Amino acid sequence: MNKPSNLLKGLIFFIILIFSSCYPIEPEFVSDFDSVFTEKSDPDFDFGNPAIRTYYLADTVMVLTDPGVSDTNLEVDLDLVLNRVRTNMDQAGYTEISDRNLATQADYLVLVSVNRSDNYFNTWWGGWGGWGGWGGWGWGGCCFFPPVVTTSNIRTGSIIVELLDGKTLSQRNQTIPEVWYGVGSGLFQGNNANLNNRTLRAIDQMFIQSPYLKR
Repeated sequence: MNKPSNLLKGLIFFIILIFSSCYPIEPEFVSDFDSVFTEKSDPDFDFGNPAIRTYYLADTVMVLTDPGVSDTNLEVDLDLVLNRVRTNMDQAGYTEISDRNLATQADYLVLVSVNRSDNYFNTWWGGWGGWGGWGGWGWGGCCFFPPVVTTSNIRTGSIIVELLDGKTLSQRNQTIPEVWYGVGSGLFQGNNANLNNRTLRAIDQMFIQSPYLKR
C-alpha cells in the first residue's frame, strides 16, 4: 500500500482543522473562570524559620466593595471564610492566639478581605447594510439603521488573605509589613451555596500553592 503523499496529509489536516473549529472548547461552568494567585511580598523573609509558630486571625473580614456596586442577593458567608483560613493555618502547623490582648505576641497577623466589582461593557449590532458592506446577520443589505447598543455587566469577586510579620509590631500605629498574600477571584454568579464552596476552595488552593508556609 502506498503511503499518503504530503499533499494528502496536508488535506486531511486541513479538514480536521476546519471541523474542529466548529466545536470550540469553551468554559461551561462559572467555576471555570476561577483563579488563585499567591506571592511572597517580602522575598527576603525567612518562611522556614522554626521560631515562627503562632498566628492571630483578625475576627472581622474587611469588605472592600464600593458602595456603588449593583445590588445582588448573593452573599459570602464570612464566618465560613474565617473558619477555613483558621483550618488551613492550623493544618499548616501553627498555633492560634485567640486573645486579642495578646495579638502583638503572634508571629503572623492574618487579615482576610473580600471585594466585589461591576464590569460594564457595550456591544452593538445592526447598522447600514449596503451590498458588500457589513449588515449585521449575513452578507449584503439586510438590516436596519441606526445600530442597537446594549450594555452588560459582569460581576466579579475576590477573596484576599494576607500574612503580616507580627514580630515587627513593637508599638501601636506602626505599619506592619506584609510577607505573603493570596488572592482568589472569579465570577460573582451562581447561588449562595456555589459561591461559598468556590470561595472555600480558593482559600485551600492558596495554601496548596504555598507549601513553604508549612511547619
